[in-house]
Amino acid sequence: MPNELLVAHCPDCGNVFQKNLRNLCFDCSSRMDEQTREMERYLMRNRMATNEQLAEAASISLRKLRSWIRTGRLNIFHYPNLADECDLCSSPIRKGHLCLSCSSKINDDIERVFDRERVQKERLRSANSYIFRN
Repeated sequence: MPNELLVAHCPDCGNVFQKNLRNLCFDCSSRMDEQTREMERYLMRNRMATNEQLAEAASISLRKLRSWIRTGRLNIFHYPNLADECDLCSSPIRKGHLCLSCSSKINDDIERVFDRERVQKERLRSANSYIFRN
């Protein structure tokens, strides 16, 4: 059936739409474009804006703003007060998914587990070995 119409439900509003690259219906896609233009206009005038100020000015949720920062739709390089949140402790971060503190803690925990496993293997090896003397 080469003439099938591919449709889906819009993840934002739930309406049925013909599938496209944005995976949004026309109304939600237009609304997203307008919000993006509104953010760009606001940031041109207010380079030092915070996440909360920008979300309010563009009429979007902080969750959606965070999503746009994380996916690269909004580049925060030139805006020092915009930030994403650490996935573990919610402290502000400029790149990645974890802050330095959480990342270090995870690395230390992994190192401790590897050391513990190494010590257990050494104990097993020494307990199962025999000493031969001539």
